Amino acid sequence: MKKKKNFNTNLKRFLLISSIIVLIVVTSLGIGFFILYNKYDLNKTKLTSLNNGIAVYSSIGQETTLYNTNRSIIKLESLPNYVINAFIDVEDKRFYEHNGYDLKRIIKAGFVNLTTKSKSQGASTISQQLIKNALLSNEKTYSRKIKEIILSIKLEKQFDKKEILEMYLNTIYFGSNAYGIENASKIYFNKSAKDLSLNEACCLAGLIKSPAYYSPRTNYDNAIKRRNLVAALLLENNHISQKDYNNVLKEDIILSNKNNFDHSYEEEAIFEACKLLNISERELINKNYQIITFKDDNIQKNIINSNNEIIFNNENKLNTDLDSISIVVNNKNQVLGYYVNSNYNLHNMKRQPASILKPLAVYLPAISHNILSPASPILDEPINYKGFAPHNADQSFHGYVTAKQALSDSLNIPSVKVLDCLGLKKSKDMLANLGINIEKADLNLTLALGAVKNGVGLFDIVSAYSAIANQGYYSPITFVNKILDENGNVIYSHDDYKEKVVDSESCFLLTDMLKQTSLTGTAKRFESLNLPIASKTGTANNGKNNTDIYNLAYSTEHTMLTWIANIKDNILPQAMLSSSQPTDVNKRIIEHLYPNGVKDFEIPDRIEKLPYDLIEFETNNRLVKPNHTNERYIAYDYFKSDNIPIEIENIIDKVDVNLSVEKNGVLISFTTQRNVEYKLYKEINGKSTLLTSIKDKTDSFEILDNDVFQFEEIKYYIENENNQKISEIYTIRPKDYLVNMLNNQILSGKNKWYI
Repeated sequence: MKKKKNFNTNLKRFLLISSIIVLIVVTSLGIGFFILYNKYDLNKTKLTSLNNGIAVYSSIGQETTLYNTNRSIIKLESLPNYVINAFIDVEDKRFYEHNGYDLKRIIKAGFVNLTTKSKSQGASTISQQLIKNALLSNEKTYSRKIKEIILSIKLEKQFDKKEILEMYLNTIYFGSNAYGIENASKIYFNKSAKDLSLNEACCLAGLIKSPAYYSPRTNYDNAIKRRNLVAALLLENNHISQKDYNNVLKEDIILSNKNNFDHSYEEEAIFEACKLLNISERELINKNYQIITFKDDNIQKNIINSNNEIIFNNENKLNTDLDSISIVVNNKNQVLGYYVNSNYNLHNMKRQPASILKPLAVYLPAISHNILSPASPILDEPINYKGFAPHNADQSFHGYVTAKQALSDSLNIPSVKVLDCLGLKKSKDMLANLGINIEKADLNLTLALGAVKNGVGLFDIVSAYSAIANQGYYSPITFVNKILDENGNVIYSHDDYKEKVVDSESCFLLTDMLKQTSLTGTAKRFESLNLPIASKTGTANNGKNNTDIYNLAYSTEHTMLTWIANIKDNILPQAMLSSSQPTDVNKRIIEHLYPNGVKDFEIPDRIEKLPYDLIEFETNNRLVKPNHTNERYIAYDYFKSDNIPIEIENIIDKVDVNLSVEKNGVLISFTTQRNVEYKLYKEINGKSTLLTSIKDKTDSFEILDNDVFQFEEIKYYIENENNQKISEIYTIRPKDYLVNMLNNQILSGKNKWYI
């Protein structure tokens, strides 16, 4: 009995203490909630304002281009019921039952977060999402979540469900810079939200969970699966019929054609601003920031016109969809114009660079390490490296070509040979210096052809070539000059700092090689411009069909890239060539940029224009300083002062001559070279006469002198164009031949004659 009494006493004591603790906790929570409830203010003005947005200005300022992401508002009653129900069913099925927060979802989400040690589950109601989108940041902290719940409770007390739902649908972010369902409907489907089909409504309701992951532009398969889920929820909640559901599953998501108004530059500037400030687009739009860009309105207009004219014509002519990007940066790597012609979100897009990578991965590092010069001979021949047997695009072999010709014609075999000689590490290091990072799996000889496992960002390519154009000084390209807060205070300002990553001499030599591409190579459409433009084209393929075509061009003032592909089918028509459409786009841009010309690239101090012997190049395949003055067999090119043509001894100082007396005269023979003029002289009694002159021949030469038998002694010798003797003096006695013939043939066996 005593034990039972003690147990009851202890139990009462435990319950009392527990009750006190619970009371203290509840009271503390209540007091804390009361304090926070009064601390956090529901900003009705900002919540209902139509002016929340991001103002993006061109370089001139407020008087010119203004792009603002202000929401287009649509009334709830104008929307079909299935549009409204689609969002409620997938985002907050107890929307009409709770008072701003869903306790069941919060408990469930809290349990998941505790067990997974993450904050992945948010359990946000539509009211909470509205608060977050309009008033708060996206940071995943418990303090922000508490603030979100408190403000949601206040929201539910001051607005009815219809008002909350209307504000939510007009505020939510749909990706592709679309804020609010009306904007999203126009951007994705080119129609008002009141005209959305059930299929389209399910698509939009599904993608807001993760606009990038479920966007029909960038992840079509994910968008279909998510749309189907939304349709299934509508069916489950009796908001649509089985027939409607079945019809949705059969339909494709048909996106609108390209938008009538281009905001390519502004969207990229917003994307960059978010990275600079480390905030989301939702946070950026809520803060009413102003973004001052480097955009030049005239250049932007010309880029759009040049791009659209060629792309539009080819789309119609070839009956295909095309995606393209054109970008122009100045010599400070500030983006002056940028245009995207695509239904897809191309932020951070990476593509196979193909031959556009050759100058960066192969020729620039090879020049930097003095492995070659523009005039260096490379044998274009069949090769095989452990099963890797590349071919040139024309399926031909061209023998010995200069490095400049190999790059100008974008020959594959010389590129592979140079990379093999250079070494993969030097190539990787140069690419890294230029802001292009490749994977370990890319370190093989296919890199010489531009094969990169994960592709290369187009902006990275532009930044790398711009470094070459600017004598080896590198910085990433940028759209944003300044960012101002809603009070006009500067919270970010661009710094023009550049880093020296490669010597200016190597950059100049590569530029000179790429200038040849614009004259006689794959970008020879630029030749008619008569401007100092360096260029490189590139064509990527999937083994059967071309997938991407490029033209990269630069001058002393600008660097530009035009890229064209078909993202949907990943196949380009055969008529689409890198030497054609993208080159034509850039040509038109260049014509607009330089109506009065543009200055040429400056020659660095340690670069010399020197002659080399063409005979040695063709005969012995080496760069040799000429030891003659025959300009016909001398070529000139630029060389680094520490990597110039070699000097050799005069190899034509003596010529061997063969003489023989025949019955018709004296036969004279010797071997000639093309870079030497040979003068054959005949001397009789101290008087010399020019028999003949031989020039520009590479062969065994012979001549018959039949005016010989009347002379007792004749001398022959050879001089060059400088009247220097380059042979021995050969003496013959023609009468000796007559006597020998008389003795041996006519007086055979009889007395001999002598003279």
